[in-house]
Amino acid sequence: MPFQEEFTAYREWLNQQEKSKITIEKNIRDIVKFRMFRKNSLTEITKQDVLDYKEHLISTYKPASVNSYIISLNKFLKFTNQDSLRVKTVRIQRRNSLDNVLTEEDYAALLECAKNRKNKRLYYLIRTLTSSGIRVGELQYITAGMLETGKIYAYTKNKMREIIIPRSLCLELREYCEERNITGIIFHGKQADTLIDKARIWRELKQLAKAAGVSVEKVHAHNFRHFFAKQFLSKYNDIVDLADILGHSSIETTRIYTRTSSNEKRTRIDSLNL
Repeated sequence: MPFQEEFTAYREWLNQQEKSKITIEKNIRDIVKFRMFRKNSLTEITKQDVLDYKEHLISTYKPASVNSYIISLNKFLKFTNQDSLRVKTVRIQRRNSLDNVLTEEDYAALLECAKNRKNKRLYYLIRTLTSSGIRVGELQYITAGMLETGKIYAYTKNKMREIIIPRSLCLELREYCEERNITGIIFHGKQADTLIDKARIWRELKQLAKAAGVSVEKVHAHNFRHFFAKQFLSKYNDIVDLADILGHSSIETTRIYTRTSSNEKRTRIDSLNL
């Protein structure tokens, strides 16, 4: 089967598997990346092609990214009945520290800076991510209509999960929606029925971090979820409840938030005075 036909069939198969739009586009981009590496060659793919691609990825990207690209390619090769061409992912040592997590001072500085810059949308977006622990993609479920109960149901990763927004934030968001005549998705993009572009969020967060004097490495949308998790564990020390709130299928996934940062480990070791 010609590549374009395989490509189209693969996209349709992913859709039939009920993969999210984001997942489908990510997989397609990854296959295009491999094809570009081969300079769009129409010749039959060989095992050496895949091995050379793996070496290229290892020399260019971090291990987690390398594995992400390899997994996407392996899925495509399996779909096209080329199992023998699949390659192994690289082994990654388990992280024993959770670094670049926001501090309470960082969080306060970001909010204050967003206020001073009169960027209400970004201010409330940060607060919504941080006070609920949701993923950035789940912001699409935060609508004006859900503010009455503060409880919504998000369908992500082929499962439905409950998300709770604090009552106090719901009240503030209601005023914000009334000010801007928002009736649907609160954090919408140019179109009222679509979520603000993730690249736009990243750019605004980067600018805000620089203005607030907070490390840019710390300020990305997913790190507000990390901050929420660390704060929750610090106050309640209930990893089971946290796993439910974050929508994790396994507590093992949640355990990463029990790890301290490298600096915290150093502080503890230094304090031993041995």
